[in-house]
Amino acid sequence: MRIFSWRLTLVVIAATSLISYPKAARAMTVDVTIGPGGNLVFSPSSVTIHPGDQVKWTWSSSGHSTTSGSPGQPNGIWDSGIHNQGATFTHTFNSAGTFPYYCIPHGGCCNMVGTVMVVNASPTPMPTPTSTPAATPTPTPVVTTNPATKVAAFSATLNGSVNPRGATTMVNFQYGLTTTYGSNSPMQTQNGNTVRAVSANIAGLLANRTYHFRIVAHNNGGTSFGPDRVFTTLTATGPAVVTTNPATLIASFSATLNGSFNPHGLTTTVSFQYGTTTAYGATTPMQTQTGSTYRDIAANIGGLSPNIVYHFRIVATNSAGTRFGGDRTFTTLSVTGAPVATTNPATFIASFSAMLNALLDPHGLTTSVHFQYGTTPSYGLTTAPQNRAGNTFQAVGANVTGLTANTLYHFRVVASNGAGTTMGSDRTFTTLTPTGPPVVITNGATNVTTSSGTLNGSLDPHGLTTTVFFQYGTTTSYGSATPMQTQTGNTYRNITANVGGLTLHTTYHFRMAATNAGGTKMGSDRTFTTQ
Repeated sequence: MRIFSWRLTLVVIAATSLISYPKAARAMTVDVTIGPGGNLVFSPSSVTIHPGDQVKWTWSSSGHSTTSGSPGQPNGIWDSGIHNQGATFTHTFNSAGTFPYYCIPHGGCCNMVGTVMVVNASPTPMPTPTSTPAATPTPTPVVTTNPATKVAAFSATLNGSVNPRGATTMVNFQYGLTTTYGSNSPMQTQNGNTVRAVSANIAGLLANRTYHFRIVAHNNGGTSFGPDRVFTTLTATGPAVVTTNPATLIASFSATLNGSFNPHGLTTTVSFQYGTTTAYGATTPMQTQTGSTYRDIAANIGGLSPNIVYHFRIVATNSAGTRFGGDRTFTTLSVTGAPVATTNPATFIASFSAMLNALLDPHGLTTSVHFQYGTTPSYGLTTAPQNRAGNTFQAVGANVTGLTANTLYHFRVVASNGAGTTMGSDRTFTTLTPTGPPVVITNGATNVTTSSGTLNGSLDPHGLTTTVFFQYGTTTSYGSATPMQTQTGNTYRNITANVGGLTLHTTYHFRMAATNAGGTKMGSDRTFTTQ
């Protein structure tokens, strides 16, 4: 009787445990295609899963990778390596969070990036034995879908606005040929309590098709969807699309004319007309452009008269016709006057040093120029003065040292001449930590001949012994590498490597790669063509 009672007790306990504790949800696998149709995209570019789920990437075209982190900044969570069509790679995500990733050959150059969002599954509701004060709910974000811009045959820019309403918010765009959308732009993170503009460039579209899109934002308060909007891509070829943009670097006798245009799939010549009336009368040299994407066009003009209003517009011609941008005006400066100075972003920012930059037009008078800098907008430190003269804009720079690592600095340019003193706007930069991953910049190739060239870059070893080399080849898969060089220190230096055995009249891709104990960094892709 006791044995029967003991067995009955075990059965009851087991049954109770099965009722009280439901089975864990089965892990899910989400599929992502790499390079569908030869396009440099992940499809879909953003997926949302739960802890324990997997993402399986399948290569639809060759020469790609799926690598966690941002272009040139892998974080080591996963790296498939570069594979070819037909390959697969799977990674299991065990914790909640947002995981950006990219393709090593095409992330930096072509924005081939994606995002995996891992969110905790909603728990099974449990009865609350006693009432407790309700927590203040997180407000949902406020979003607006704005019109698309730079609409081309195969690409466009999607626009919207978001107010995160005080909570960390993930924002992206859904788009497709119907209101079920089907494609997603990469996730962007926004914080704060103000409305801000959000945009995303998308590619791989079909020509002459109507697309739907909307902005989507999610935070702990919920998900908000903007209204649906539509745009229609251009035909595969057609007349150029042109826009006249404001003139810049306006001096007494010179200026820079600006515009943007899309050749619309045909070889196109583009120039600017300018003059003191809308009859114009003068034309900048022709530039030839091809392709189906928007690009900026600029032309420097001289020989102008001081203190005069000038008109200008962009003009583009291809086999489908000629298009004129709208008319714009600018007024040249007087012959002499107070200097014109603009504070530009700092460059070569290292742990203990940086390069401060500005643009200066002395405005016809001998001008003294320097930078103020320090850890507050009161500055406190000053670079050595430099003397400049003339009536054109010129770059001014000053290298500052003795800075403190991992510290925010303010700076501005100050210029004085006989007509007055001009102060540029305040800018900031943050110095690097004392040690860390190397900082690399791929610079243009030089000394290019029929079979050789010199590859160039800039490197900050970031306080650790660093090996650096160049990858090069006829595609962004590269395939060849220069010998390793070893560098140490905390300042930027030029790195060069001579390559030979190249093929006549061939375009080569190259980039700098550097590794130290802090990680590996890749410079952006550049190209050169042998003679």
